Amino acid sequence: MLVRSLIHRLFGLFLCLGGVLGCRGEQPTVFTGLTQRGVFLVEVRSSPDPIPLNEPFELAVVLRSGADSAPALPGRTLLVEGWMPGHGHGMLRQSQVDDLGDGRYRVRGMLFHMPGTWELRVKVIETRIEEEFRVVEDDQVSFEVVL
Repeated sequence: MLVRSLIHRLFGLFLCLGGVLGCRGEQPTVFTGLTQRGVFLVEVRSSPDPIPLNEPFELAVVLRSGADSAPALPGRTLLVEGWMPGHGHGMLRQSQVDDLGDGRYRVRGMLFHMPGTWELRVKVIETRIEEEFRVVEDDQVSFEVVL
């Protein structure tokens, strides 16, 4: 997933540089990836864009089933955090996720407090009833952010 995000960003840069005469500003950064087991497709945009260093930012998340053309999935629980794998620690604050309906979620309270390589981790939890059993399924995806 990290490689896919990097390829996506490099491709966008290539398109912009390749068409300098027609390039009118940068496209917004969009992190898109399948969760580890392919259960969910997660799309994330930051506000502001790009993600700032040591300043609060928000995320807009759209969640779909593993198929690209599937409709967005409402009513799931998202846990979102920033993690610095090179330092073995996360953010100094805990994010809050608002379910906006229609498979859209807003994540508040994000802050990457130091420069370096961060992982933006999104864990999706789905709870449902099958026959007479409660089933809880979770899957996650990480995106690399370098500040």
